[in-house]
Formats: sequence, structure tokens, C-alpha cells
Amino acid sequence: MTTPADANLEPIDVVARRLGLRASAIRYYEERGLLTPASRHAGRRWYGPTEIRRLAIIQYWQRYGLMSLEEISDILAGPSATRGWAHIVQGRIEALRVQAKRMDAARGHLEHVLSHHRDDASPPDGCHHYEEALVPAAIRLSSRGSQSAGVTGDHSPD
Repeated sequence: MTTPADANLEPIDVVARRLGLRASAIRYYEERGLLTPASRHAGRRWYGPTEIRRLAIIQYWQRYGLMSLEEISDILAGPSATRGWAHIVQGRIEALRVQAKRMDAARGHLEHVLSHHRDDASPPDGCHHYEEALVPAAIRLSSRGSQSAGVTGDHSPD
């Protein structure tokens, strides 16, 4: 195997294995501008400690901050980013807060279904709590569609 002159560099497949990534993910990060290999030699990408650290940072922000690659890219861009890192992090916190509320509501609904409809003879489809939530939502959706089509809903047939 041909290696670059710098002994600190590792080929993409070794780096991917070390970090638990696919080589295709590393190439994708490169396409997105998040990473540049330290060297290309014999048609292979080679990475040094700086690039490996950057990959670890990307993984960390994805895993623990639930950040998108776009958000991570902006954070890693530093002062040249269009938004400051604190603004990006605050936006992610708010998005997680909204997502947590939706998940709590979903959990509450599912817990209700289980607690009131345990036996197979009583499916949740006829539950008055379910119907109270479902029917008004369907009516709201239906009336929005009618209004956007120019129908007010208060016309009687001729």
C-alpha cells in the first residue's frame, strides 16, 4: 500500500472504522464543505489529527445536540457564518422544546388509548375522546380547503 509522506495521516477507511462512520458519510461531509482531507494520494483521501477531530465534533453535535449538518456547518464556520453559533444553538433548543411538546402529547394520547381500550373488543376508534379530537380537526381542515377554493360553506344547494 502506498502511503503519504506524513506518518500521522490515515486513509479514509481507517478513519471511518475508528469513528464508527461509513466512508461515504465522510465523503458526503466533504461535499457539504464540512471537511477537507489533509492529503490525496494514490486516489485516496488521507486525514490527520485535525480532520479526525473535526469529524468527532460533527458526530458530537449530531448525536448530542441533534443538530443538522447545515447547523453544524454554520457553527464550524465561526465568525464568517451567516448566523452566530449562539443563535443557532438557541434555535435548536426551541425546536427541541416544540418537538418535546409534540412527543408528550403523542405519549399522552397513546397512554389514554391503552388505559381505556385494553381489550380487543373496545378499539379506540369509537372512543369519545378520540372522536372529540378527530372530528373537529377534520372539520377545520375541511373548512380551510373550502375557503382556499373560494367556497364559504354557507351556501345552500339550488
